Amino acid sequence: MDIWLYGGVAVVVALIALKLAFFTIKKVIVNVILGAAVYAIATYIFHIDMQMGFIMWALTVLFGPIPVIILALWRVL
Repeated sequence: MDIWLYGGVAVVVALIALKLAFFTIKKVIVNVILGAAVYAIATYIFHIDMQMGFIMWALTVLFGPIPVIILALWRVL
């Protein structure tokens, strides 16, 4: 049941991301670059073991590095 929920959320987020990307491709690219940078800093400098799935990367496309920071803080606690 959870896989269907995650899949549904991922599809909805991906559709929203594509809609946003159509209008603001520059912002989407900046969000992905910042999210990847925060992910690299968290994993390689702070040595936080993070397993980011498709949903987290989709949220990173929408909201920038904020989901990555929340996941890193969650893993530290």
